Amino acid sequence: MKSFYSLKEDGFQAYWFEGTVHKDKAIIWMHGSGMNEKHCIADSEYIRKAGYSVLVLGFYLWKGMPKQMRGIPVEYVMKAAAELKKNGYKKIGIHGISSGAAYALLCASLIPEISLVLSICPFDYVMEEPVIFRKPTGRSWFSLEGRDYPCSLFTSQRRDGFFRSLLAYKKQDYEHHNEYLRSFYENAELREESRIKVENMKADVLLIAPERDSQWPSPDAVRRMRKVLENAGYPYRMRTVIYPHASHLLGTYPPESWKKAFPAEKKWPEECNQSRIDCFGEEMRFLEEWK
Repeated sequence: MKSFYSLKEDGFQAYWFEGTVHKDKAIIWMHGSGMNEKHCIADSEYIRKAGYSVLVLGFYLWKGMPKQMRGIPVEYVMKAAAELKKNGYKKIGIHGISSGAAYALLCASLIPEISLVLSICPFDYVMEEPVIFRKPTGRSWFSLEGRDYPCSLFTSQRRDGFFRSLLAYKKQDYEHHNEYLRSFYENAELREESRIKVENMKADVLLIAPERDSQWPSPDAVRRMRKVLENAGYPYRMRTVIYPHASHLLGTYPPESWKKAFPAEKKWPEECNQSRIDCFGEEMRFLEEWK
């Protein structure tokens, strides 16, 4: 394995860290929106310290990569998984937070070599590119074989525009302030063709969310996915955890400045910190049971 993989030479961009304990297992580790290389490498340290081999993969925003959350190829992960398999890794897992969690689930549903998924604050539908101050583009988050993956649309924003939808949101929502972005998803037209077909995964899956996620309704997504998997008689390990007092910063080591933007962090600071500790613990236990 190379220490660094570039989009130009390898078809995906990633940093490689070889494990010291679990020689046959490797994890493709991804963060969420707005995270550069430095943050991703820092936040993946807990898995690396546990002795797992980790491929920290960028899917946008990294240096030399697109700046918009749209048309992100599933092929990034396909090529990364192929590289791991070529180098003798028999067990390939994938980890994602927020938009990276949705990307991880989509990739696992399409790539049978992925046998474990750690999905933190996920969503279960592929959505259109999120924009606030501009008109909706209709472009999907992800692409496959050069074409946009089917996506659901932000209905209220598309109908009312930014300022009218913001005004309507402020009039109707007094309790859950700072959740305007979440309201996009709650008022979206969720199309079946854009649903991530988690029942097609061939992987153990851990789904974790905060009960009141201010960014998007991840606990609703977790409950929907659990129901889909149970109804499908899913034959692999599945665990879902929803923390009553936590924020969208689960799975991270956030600086104090980040916490100011999340209502739960202000309301329950100690509980949010404990939930982060518990989240890391859940991931470690799930990894230990990966056979």
